[in-house]
Amino acid sequence: INAEYGENRPPQIGSTADNPMTLDSSEDEAENSNGDVHQWCISAAHIGSLTKLDVSILEINQEHFEFNVTSEVLLAEVKVCVPWNEIIKMESHFSNDLHALVIHVEELWAGGLIAQLKNALSRQIPLELDPKSGIKYKRVISLEFVKEPPAQHITMMGYYLDKHHNIKMDRIESCSAAHIKDLLPPVDHFDSHMDTDVIEQDTRTLLVYPPPPAQASITLTYADLECLKPEEFLNDSILDFYLKYVHHELMSPSLREKTHLFNSFFYKALTQPIKKDTKNDPAAKRMSNSEKMHQQVKKWSKSIDLFSKDYIIVPINEHQHWYLAIICYPWLESPHYEDTKSWKPANKRSERSEQDETVDEKDIDGVLSKNKEHSTVPPISCRPCILMFDSLVANGRNKVVNNIRNYLAAEWKTKSDRGPRSFNKQNFPGIFVEGPLQENFCDCGVFLLQFVEKFFESPITDYRFPVERKDWFSQQDITKKRESLRKLIVRLGPNRQFTEATNKR
Repeated sequence: INAEYGENRPPQIGSTADNPMTLDSSEDEAENSNGDVHQWCISAAHIGSLTKLDVSILEINQEHFEFNVTSEVLLAEVKVCVPWNEIIKMESHFSNDLHALVIHVEELWAGGLIAQLKNALSRQIPLELDPKSGIKYKRVISLEFVKEPPAQHITMMGYYLDKHHNIKMDRIESCSAAHIKDLLPPVDHFDSHMDTDVIEQDTRTLLVYPPPPAQASITLTYADLECLKPEEFLNDSILDFYLKYVHHELMSPSLREKTHLFNSFFYKALTQPIKKDTKNDPAAKRMSNSEKMHQQVKKWSKSIDLFSKDYIIVPINEHQHWYLAIICYPWLESPHYEDTKSWKPANKRSERSEQDETVDEKDIDGVLSKNKEHSTVPPISCRPCILMFDSLVANGRNKVVNNIRNYLAAEWKTKSDRGPRSFNKQNFPGIFVEGPLQENFCDCGVFLLQFVEKFFESPITDYRFPVERKDWFSQQDITKKRESLRKLIVRLGPNRQFTEATNKR
């Protein structure tokens, strides 16, 4: 397929973002509203080292294509969603002997997909999808078909690649059968991952923290320690445990009293799809979407006055990536400036120099001036704001900031008797903290824990934008953190002999 699209619309085959093109892997013919047959008879899918997966359905829309896979090593069916902007290239070969499509993806996204699949494994087996792997089939995602898919569907995929990459990638590259076979797992690799020596998931309880009679404790199993090994993704149990440990053990009583900790499921619960059935709830019909979102988590703060706190910690996991929001001084309605009498603004010349050097800098809401506040306002000892910490990207997360801000507005409205108050990007801005960035795709959870610990260990004393903490810690500190976490859990656990067992393993 080699069609030049330019500014033309894509071929009309009944597929839009709202009405995706569904490609059934069964041999029954399915027709869309326009009568087009969308029959892709998919015989198998391979995701790196996880091979010969059964595929139940494949859908294509303007943002991504997705397919559901099942396997004996997966607990349940897993939906694999591949965004077009994460695809480096696609290769294909369709002949009497071979019908296959090979997808090369970005390295960081591949790591996130592997994390998703590891969470769905029925038992622990090695998984690899790495564009730099020495074994070719472990570099790619590949789909094999019973027969050649309709040409217009391949054309549509090429169009979406072109659109999202903003280059003339207007076709799926057609390759020789030998080249494609070289990227597929060997025929004798069928179910070979079943023969791998595996470590069965050990669900015995290792630690309950904080111990009874404390409430809302975290239970860790022996299997949870596996995710503290190098290049493994931290799970929610480990992350919630250490956040509780920091809150209970490392904070002073006064700081602990001023800090509220939400667990890793709060933001997911806040942003889950709003139930549309409100026939029997007249009050819900009058609510805004933000108020309906608040209703979904109102019990989380039932006995807590969030506006009496200085800090509210919100760990977030989206698309298998951990990052952090810290709500600061929600009880304040404006910044608190220090020493306004002795402070003097920079002179016009130096101020102009600052402008030239920082023309692209702004907070994630685009609210604060593009110029550095350090030259225009006195030091800010505290301000109502939402600090964002992300070890993978250097800016963004506007939607997250808006969701949290709207949650605070609804919380104030339903629980506060202090009178009306507005929460907007002028008086409650989101600020992206410029901190250390991860050098791989698997350390985001460890970075989140380190961000929290450093935030309270070395507090921010000046909230003028930009807030920079690039030297808070190093990649070496992150590597050491995994081992220190493991030792801490074993030390707190009841079975001290486990130390020797894990060392032998």
